[in-house]
Amino acid sequence: MSTKDNKNAGDYDWLSAKSQIQERPFSSETAVIGRLIARVREMWNNISTKWYVRPLLQQQNEFNHLIVNAIHEHDDWLIALDQEQTDLTHNTAELTTQLIQMNRLLHSIDERLSRLEASQ
Repeated sequence: MSTKDNKNAGDYDWLSAKSQIQERPFSSETAVIGRLIARVREMWNNISTKWYVRPLLQQQNEFNHLIVNAIHEHDDWLIALDQEQTDLTHNTAELTTQLIQMNRLLHSIDERLSRLEASQ
């Protein structure tokens, strides 16, 4: 695996990790009664929103997962295209070299034929 592949794998790990939305516990920086405030907020959240928000979080996480997978597939496709282009460039260079050699040989044959025709 090349350095580029390692970097991409790391990017994918980071992207996958960031794609997951999670509930966060309530907290409060208020001195003395901060824990009480956080507890009241959590109790209210349990009553008012938790059962509404959890399915939305799940739906968003599923969507994010699909997007990350699509990005992986697209990146794999781009890597394959890059390899194909590299191969085609290499083949073109080889064909160009062969064409130059064939043109030199053809020119040499033309010169020999001209000498033979001139000597007859």
